Amino acid sequence: MSDNEIYIFERASKKDVQEMLNWKFNGIYSFYNNDKTPEKLEWISNLDRDESAFVIRNNGGELVANCCFTYNNDEETYLFGIQLKPELTGKGLGRSIVEQSLKFGKSMFQFESIDLLVADFNKRAIKLYTNLEFTIIEEFDDNCNGENVHFLVMRKYL
Repeated sequence: MSDNEIYIFERASKKDVQEMLNWKFNGIYSFYNNDKTPEKLEWISNLDRDESAFVIRNNGGELVANCCFTYNNDEETYLFGIQLKPELTGKGLGRSIVEQSLKFGKSMFQFESIDLLVADFNKRAIKLYTNLEFTIIEEFDDNCNGENVHFLVMRKYL
């Protein structure tokens, strides 16, 4: 797998959902485990029915990530979510996967800008998003999984 690979976006299958339910992140990144909270478990369990969510495969058909583009009616913005397969994080694939995800999302939903939320402890992701010209537009604290977590809201204009 290389950073210049072309990725394939498609709706999730039940098999994809089962695989993603078993993704386990290590250390502080366990915050992103799909079974961490009842809400997250419900979201990933229904990903195959979510019209705004997609799985991402490499050219060999391997499931490498998932992403979603959720419209926020109150803010009139799209919120981007992305999750790489745990064993693929930190390997230099993020930039290409995120860039291609944004290009795909823009073609599907015609947004001019997109927001994302990232926990401030996730320095790797923040560096990637900053390098992709996302800027911090807001910060807030939230109680997640029984702990206080500081989040950044980042926006990119496309």
